[in-house]
Amino acid sequence: MEFPAIGAHCASTSCQSLSFLPFQCPFCSFTYCSIHRLPASHSCKVWEAESASNSVHLCPRCDQLLLAPKGSDPSVILQEHLDRACSLHLLPTVHSIAVLCALPACGRRDRVVQKCDQPPGGCAQVYCLKHRHPSDHACTKLKEREQAIKDSEKDMQQKKEAIASKFCGVSASTPTTPAANLSPDERAAAAKAKADQARAAIAEAKAKVAARTTAKGSTTSSLGSGSASSATTPAGLPKIKKASRVVSLIKLRKVAQGEDKIPASSRLHVYIRSPTFPVLDDKAVFVDKTWTVGRTMDKIVEWLKITIPKNEPFDSQKRFSIFHAKEPEDPPELLIMQERLQVISKVESGDIFYLAPADHQWSRE
Repeated sequence: MEFPAIGAHCASTSCQSLSFLPFQCPFCSFTYCSIHRLPASHSCKVWEAESASNSVHLCPRCDQLLLAPKGSDPSVILQEHLDRACSLHLLPTVHSIAVLCALPACGRRDRVVQKCDQPPGGCAQVYCLKHRHPSDHACTKLKEREQAIKDSEKDMQQKKEAIASKFCGVSASTPTTPAANLSPDERAAAAKAKADQARAAIAEAKAKVAARTTAKGSTTSSLGSGSASSATTPAGLPKIKKASRVVSLIKLRKVAQGEDKIPASSRLHVYIRSPTFPVLDDKAVFVDKTWTVGRTMDKIVEWLKITIPKNEPFDSQKRFSIFHAKEPEDPPELLIMQERLQVISKVESGDIFYLAPADHQWSRE
């Protein structure tokens, strides 16, 4: 809350609510809310004593206090007050409490004020709304906090310089001149020196790596030419490893198409290839594991808009079927149309489905 110190609690024992515009009773000097601001509303003892001596009375029509000089008839004072439309013999108005702004240059009194407690542990002075922020009244605690932050940054910079000097080969005891006190030429020379040190460190690291690589290569060659030839290609270069199956599966899930209504837990992501329709190569789909192979093929044909030639008369050996393979170099195996994908243990996400007639002859490459 921005104004936690605004107002005061009502002094009435039956109320004690927080009032943002408290009133001070001119008789007992306690503060009250707007409901209990009148002496009769909070059973003011001082007012009752004054009333007993026939000095203060309450108008039954306007609920305002009437001042009756001692020795005068209260009934006459009341009648004169009523005859003048409740404008005569009034007690001085009960004013709301106004607090003086703590900033000497302000001098403003305001009913709504703010106590300075930001940052925590502020100066705890009360200011008007114009000067409620620490920066508006030059809060001493704010200056102390800013100085502490500057000291902390300076200490951190010194630690960084100490670490840099240690790893760059400069003695920590060597006095350093702040960059702000250096001339442009000196700063350029310092930057050039740091760049030279960095290049030297990089060159040294590369030399160490090259030495270790050379030593490892000589050790491997000494173990035998047979093992060395099996680990390298005919050109003498190491074989390039295939991409991880996990990475390939992640890429496959991003481009695969299918029905959104298929639950994510039941989706099977596969690549599609076909020797009859080369345009389908490297297509990707996801199907439901609970489907049969036949339904899966029908869905793939529908999604990829494949026009399969009808065979007349019907020949089960010439109709389109699904062949399965783990990798492109593996021989495709025919899947039975009536089986469900979830019961075929060898079928997993990331595999390849080939669409081809059941009697297709696969060539060995």
